[in-house]
Formats: sequence, C-alpha cells, structure tokens
Amino acid sequence: MEIRPSQELAGVVRGLYAAMGSGEPDAVEGFYSLRSHAVFLGTDWSEFWTDSAEHNRDVRTLWERAGNTVLPGELLAFECGDVGWTVDRPTIELASGERFETRLTLVLHREDGAWKIVHAHTSVGQEPAG
Repeated sequence: MEIRPSQELAGVVRGLYAAMGSGEPDAVEGFYSLRSHAVFLGTDWSEFWTDSAEHNRDVRTLWERAGNTVLPGELLAFECGDVGWTVDRPTIELASGERFETRLTLVLHREDGAWKIVHAHTSVGQEPAG
C-alpha cells in the first residue's frame, strides 16, 4: 500500500482546531476514538491516558469556553489505507490568555468511515540550554 500526502486528514485536523475554539467540548471529543487501543500523551509528565473517555474528561474544561484559537504551523498529513498521521507545530491561545507553541503528532484510524484520533502526543518545545 502506498503512503501519500492527505489533504483529507489535514482538513480533519483543521476541523479539530476549529472545534477547540467553539466552546463545545462534545465537538472536540467527537474527533477521538473511544476504542481501547487509544493512547494520549500531553505536555505534563502526568498526562498519559490509556482510556479515551478519561482523557476526554480530564481535558474537557480546556474546550468549554469559546474563544480558544489554534493556529496551524507546519501541518503535514499522510495516509496509508485506513491509517494516517499528522505532524504540526500549532500555536494554542486559550480564552484565558495562556499561549503555547506546541508540537503535535496525531495518529488516526478510519472507524466506520470517519477518521478518529487513536494517538496524540503534544509537547512544548524548550529552548536549548546555553
């Protein structure tokens, strides 16, 4: 099977970013797989979820307020059959005023005809010491 760039997955990620600013956490949660194989890692050491429902509960408050902005950086998206992945450096500006320049990797799987996130890893880059 051929690996190819995916405008479709890039569009899914842009839809996720828009949902993160909508103030409707159910819209954000709809992008995530609820299957048992999903694993999510956040920026904090303790943010390691192997239960999608728990992940959604723990981060839900971030998406309850409208006015968040997630701006794509260098969004790359690829697919191979029913599996795809994206890599980006989005800037997240929360409605509270907090701003994060992040690195985000998503792995998606086509479930019942829709792309769902089965793995996410978010980090905040650090300046080199020195």
